[in-house]
Amino acid sequence: MMNRYTDLSNTSKASILCRLFPSEIPAVLEFIAQQNEALLADPARFKMQHDTRLFSFERLVDLSKEVKACLKNARRKDAAGLFISLFDGYRACYTGQLLIRYLAEIKPKHEMFALAVSMLFMIQQPFRQQKP
Repeated sequence: MMNRYTDLSNTSKASILCRLFPSEIPAVLEFIAQQNEALLADPARFKMQHDTRLFSFERLVDLSKEVKACLKNARRKDAAGLFISLFDGYRACYTGQLLIRYLAEIKPKHEMFALAVSMLFMIQQPFRQQKP
């Protein structure tokens, strides 16, 4: 039985994405890993671009380190389990930002993936790819 939307946690929403779009998850994880490494390699550059008012830049770096630890420790596990763990607790704020960036910069394998993300995480503007 499916829970009501208002009862879904971020990890539940991530789990739904994994079940609906399993082939999309490895590419998202790779993008998250690349963006995360870029932030940790040159935090000064990203500090200038930091515009999140949810928490300070220092907290963002701490979350980035948590995500890095998850990625490092879970490389041997399945992609879905790793993806879901990245949406646990405050990591969801950071991972959610990276997921939005992924949709803006990378064309998903499935057109409906962007729509599902925007619906599940209540992003106001779905990321639609323009057709050539």
